[in-house]
Amino acid sequence: MRTTSKTTLFITVVALVALAMGALAWINRQPSPGIWPILSFVFMAFLVDQSSTRAKVAARGSTSFVMHMAAGLLFGGFWGAVIAASSSAIGQLAIGNRPSKIIFNASQRAASVLIAVLAYRLLGGGLPPAYMQIVGTVESAALQRDFFLFFAYATTYFFVNSMAVNGVVALSAERSFRDVWSLNTRALIGYDLGASAIALLLAWLYTWFQATWDVGSIGLVLVVIPIVAVRHVYGLYHQLQESGQELLQVMVKAIEARDPYTSGHSLRVSKLSRLIALEMGLQIRDVEQVHTAALLHDVGKIHEEFAPLLRKEDRLTTDETALMQTHSARSAELVGIISNFRGFIQESVRHHHERWDGKGYPAGLSGHEIPLASRVILVADTIDAMTTDRPYRKRLPLDVVIAELKKCSGGQFDPEVVEHVVGSVAVRRLITVGVESSPMPATVVVSDPRTSRSGWAKKSFWKGRSA
Repeated sequence: MRTTSKTTLFITVVALVALAMGALAWINRQPSPGIWPILSFVFMAFLVDQSSTRAKVAARGSTSFVMHMAAGLLFGGFWGAVIAASSSAIGQLAIGNRPSKIIFNASQRAASVLIAVLAYRLLGGGLPPAYMQIVGTVESAALQRDFFLFFAYATTYFFVNSMAVNGVVALSAERSFRDVWSLNTRALIGYDLGASAIALLLAWLYTWFQATWDVGSIGLVLVVIPIVAVRHVYGLYHQLQESGQELLQVMVKAIEARDPYTSGHSLRVSKLSRLIALEMGLQIRDVEQVHTAALLHDVGKIHEEFAPLLRKEDRLTTDETALMQTHSARSAELVGIISNFRGFIQESVRHHHERWDGKGYPAGLSGHEIPLASRVILVADTIDAMTTDRPYRKRLPLDVVIAELKKCSGGQFDPEVVEHVVGSVAVRRLITVGVESSPMPATVVVSDPRTSRSGWAKKSFWKGRSA
């Protein structure tokens, strides 16, 4: 990932915002909790941070936000920011990140806590919240107020964090903020808000142990150890997903090696299909399934009867064309061997040569009878055919590709899919620069699609809970 002048300016602005908010919080700071509570939170946050997992668009995700949010509730914005910045900086140093990334990640974490606490206080929230009171009685109105405002606190924290992290990733990767946010954050909003409730439990346990035995740090341990254990298991699961992804890509490349003119075709189609699905506003789970179906849409060509057809440079005969048209059904048969791919992905592969007007194959489906992923793959497949060199012609320029898509809209292609392709700056750019040269690599999720998350670039160390 490059550090451009725009990225440097963005990092500088985030750091200045954090410093300004920190100065404001210093003026109205809560009493110091003491060196040991601060060190305990810093150490536990650092420990959780080291169990972070790679997010999907040039970032990493960590549940250390739980520690930071709990510190903000217990000790106020200033001390919460000190804990967030310190633990983040130490964690960044431990993995060897360069200074600009250390400054950015420490600053955005501190700013997230500072702005969230400020919003919480401006809305009337108490510090510490009423539900943290261990001794005595608490007014019901205060209890309900502070509990409700906690979710405003959490929402503000995640908003600032996601804006900062997705902003710097968009600038450094030269991608639109919308695309980066969609892949990194949109599907995780509910998860983040739900997980933030752990901060409430953590803060309450700390308060209870501190008030009862004057050992609040034990409350931290009781919550943090299960978090670290779960994150470790998730990390192993994530590695298994990546191994499955790599095996699928190797298989697809081996199949395409038979035809030098279509080498890399399925990978390019999968990247373009994902981007089109994103432009159409599909849910992240559906985007992943479209991407996977696109990657596997031609695997049936591994069968030996297709080998001479793939190597043939002349026009296919009628019988050869009929044989080649069976590849979509053969591909679906192979895809169905993997249980998690049965259903949506398998049927999307089977029907990726169906036409909007019903003149396609293998079933002659038309209109919305055709699976949406199949309609997307057909457009992406055709674009790749037009924008790659073939023995009989060179790749076509963008204006010719767009004109052909418009010409065939409503006949061969779904008009809605074409509309999104033609109107998307991101898709046009991907077609112009070439999918293969794009920094957005293919990613396949081979796990249960109900738990899958979307993916982009791997090579980065920007860190943030939602990025």
